[in-house]
Amino acid sequence: MRSLAILFLAAAFLVACKKRPVATTPVVPERNVPLTEPTLKELNEALQAWFTSRGKAPASFEELAKARFISKVPTPPPGRQYVIDPEKLQVVLK
Repeated sequence: MRSLAILFLAAAFLVACKKRPVATTPVVPERNVPLTEPTLKELNEALQAWFTSRGKAPASFEELAKARFISKVPTPPPGRQYVIDPEKLQVVLK
C-alpha cells in the first residue's frame, strides 16, 4: 500500500512539472519590442523614451531602430512621410 502511494505521488509530481508551451512572439531581445510595423503612437512613445534617456531628439528613425527603441524604420502610407519634429518632440505624418 505504501509503495502504491509513493508511485501515485511520483506520477502526480511528474505531471505537475510538465512544461507548458510558451507563446513565441518574435521580439527584439534588448528592448522586448515586437517585430511589427510601428504605429504612430509607438513612434511617439519611442521618441519620448529616446529623449528621456539621451536629452535630445534623434536625427532619424534609423537611429531609433539602431538603438532598438523601435523594431524597424516605419513605412509611411503612400504619398506621405513620417517626420520627427524636434521642437514639439513628436512624430508627425505629413
